Amino acid sequence: MKEKITLVVSGVKITVVTENDPEYVKSLGRLLEKRVSDLVISSTSCSKNEALLLCALDYLDERNKLMKENEELKEQLAKLK
Repeated sequence: MKEKITLVVSGVKITVVTENDPEYVKSLGRLLEKRVSDLVISSTSCSKNEALLLCALDYLDERNKLMKENEELKEQLAKLK
């Protein structure tokens, strides 16, 4: 069943509709908040919005690399069969 969950990350309030466990989604919000805060604190010139964009780019990069690795592993597995 889908649930509405409200998150606030870097002062931005967003309502997410998801079938995932609400606590899991909240933990993602907390993780994002921490990563944004760490970026803002470590850089004197990085705004919260810029930090959010950098986090999004980082997550997309990580996702794409993992998807490529997954495909390569599937190909290797298929060769072993």
